[in-house]
Amino acid sequence: MRDDDDTQANDERDESDEVAAPAREGDDSVLVDEAVSAADTPLDEDLFADTLIDDGAAPHERSVDEGEDGEYLDDAFAEGLLDDESGPAPEPADEPEPEEAAEGSDEHGSHGEGGDKRSTAAQFRHDLRTPFNLIIGFSEMLIEDAEEEGDEFLLAHLQRILTDAQSLLALIDEILDPSSRGPSQERLNRDLLFPLSHLLNHVERFQQLCEQAERDDVLPDIGRILTAVRRLDQLVATGAINKAADSARTDPEYKAARTGTGAAAGVKTPQLKKRTVVEAKSETGKILVVDDNESNRNMLSRRLERQGHTTRVAENGLRALEKLREEDFDLVLLDVMMPEMDGYEVLERLHADDKLRGLPVIMISALDQLDTVVRCIELGAEDYLPKPFNPVVLRARIGACLEKKRLRDRERAYIKRLRVEQERSDQLLLNVLPRPIANRLKEGQRQIADYFPDVTVLFCDLVGFTQISERLPPAELVAMLNKIFSMFDLLAEKHGLEKIKTIGDEYMAASGLPMPRKDHAEAVAEMALDMLAVMDRFNAKHNTNVRIRVGLNCGPVTAGVIGTKKFAYDLWGDTVNLASRMESHGIANAIQVTEETYRRLRHRYAFQRRGIIHVKGKGALCTYFLVGRRPAGAKSPSGDDADE
Repeated sequence: MRDDDDTQANDERDESDEVAAPAREGDDSVLVDEAVSAADTPLDEDLFADTLIDDGAAPHERSVDEGEDGEYLDDAFAEGLLDDESGPAPEPADEPEPEEAAEGSDEHGSHGEGGDKRSTAAQFRHDLRTPFNLIIGFSEMLIEDAEEEGDEFLLAHLQRILTDAQSLLALIDEILDPSSRGPSQERLNRDLLFPLSHLLNHVERFQQLCEQAERDDVLPDIGRILTAVRRLDQLVATGAINKAADSARTDPEYKAARTGTGAAAGVKTPQLKKRTVVEAKSETGKILVVDDNESNRNMLSRRLERQGHTTRVAENGLRALEKLREEDFDLVLLDVMMPEMDGYEVLERLHADDKLRGLPVIMISALDQLDTVVRCIELGAEDYLPKPFNPVVLRARIGACLEKKRLRDRERAYIKRLRVEQERSDQLLLNVLPRPIANRLKEGQRQIADYFPDVTVLFCDLVGFTQISERLPPAELVAMLNKIFSMFDLLAEKHGLEKIKTIGDEYMAASGLPMPRKDHAEAVAEMALDMLAVMDRFNAKHNTNVRIRVGLNCGPVTAGVIGTKKFAYDLWGDTVNLASRMESHGIANAIQVTEETYRRLRHRYAFQRRGIIHVKGKGALCTYFLVGRRPAGAKSPSGDDADE
């Protein structure tokens, strides 16, 4: 009785096709024969070359009319996929592991060199679901176009193809769910084999009608759908369902991931609902699509471009990394199972790259086990969508990822601006204060005052600056001072001195503070000699006659910061006052030092004794002129004798 009902139902479906297509002669057996001959046709190996399942021989011929009980006599079901509903399913007999190879099996059986081997059950599930991703994806895109154009002929056929594919996918998921008892053999005959043959026949007739109507705009995508249906029919005909169902019930890892007995409890593949078109403004960006299947790349990139995105494609992980280093992208859609380098390794490489670490990645794969999802998220993926994906969900996830990336980009730009402003602020502070003192202020220290028992202080003054300022315009005068004092700043940095301040035409620096150093006197002597040398070069270059006086003194000082809004780091003490007197009581183009400074430096530098001079506030003092560096091996003066 059921056979009669099935025949009547399918006759009604065939009659509905004839509304939009020319009448065909023959009954249901003719349709099945045509489906079988189509299944024998060589497939486009580019679409499904990377599956674990060995196709083996050509699909076995089957007919809905064979068998006394109305059952299909396909070898894949001759042993019985599942028992009928009257009793529990028996434990499947142990089957030998699938042989290595089958072209492309390495590409999907392992994730790159050194990658983890996927469980056989998960691999079978991946291979059986992959054709549905193409059938459903291309059908939905063609339906969108047909709806915009009001093409009722295309809509009638494509909606039936989409509905049939979704029903078959739901049945495949049910068969491969180890927690369910599974459908009976009778239901498999009714809901899988005949509908699949009818779907194949329908798509072939649909392609022929479009060829007759010269619909070149849709023929390429219909061809991709037909190739996917043929591949699915071939997998079923060569026993893939048996192998997948047995593996699902005997593979502990897979069973734990899908039945709630392990860490992956409670995971279910999202089922596709009725198509919904959502018109909403969303973020757009530049997206890299990475998939080893050309049809998957084609479908994803075209769908994204329809949404306003710019896309690039890569056929494997290595090529993806090359493109990511060549161009800037906002998002990556990444397949898990690929040859040469799988999605896991790509995520690891992205995480290890400072430039690419923050790039959002959405994983799209026919693998839908929780351990796969968790591992991808742990490696840095932003999201995970199983194939076939719901286009509305995909659009929403992409929009959310792009929005988060825009926020992160703005945050990084803001942090970068803050860092630049902070560095600028720090530099301004360092122009006024020594770095250690500036750091103490930033740390919240309010009062800074230190005593240094032994430092060397330098003062330098431009001779006759008052007369020079009367001759030069203000701009030229300031420019000249800036050039001279900038040269002195470079010398202070070269010799490790701390510039204290400038007062008018006077320049003050010190060594041995705020960080003490043993050679502070030598460092100041070197700078003083270099100051005379750079002034000689300055005068020669600018045809001027600017002269300087320099004074040095060694001893203890007090140093600290004064001011609350405008900070100043300054020195106090007799050592500072006497160094200033050495400069002011000196002569042009000479370096005058105190006797204490002379005693420290006489073994390395040449001096000329000036003699006793009267110093304001100090009385009579013996001073010396530093005239140069003492040659290596030269005899040092003894006692108070200086070079004549």
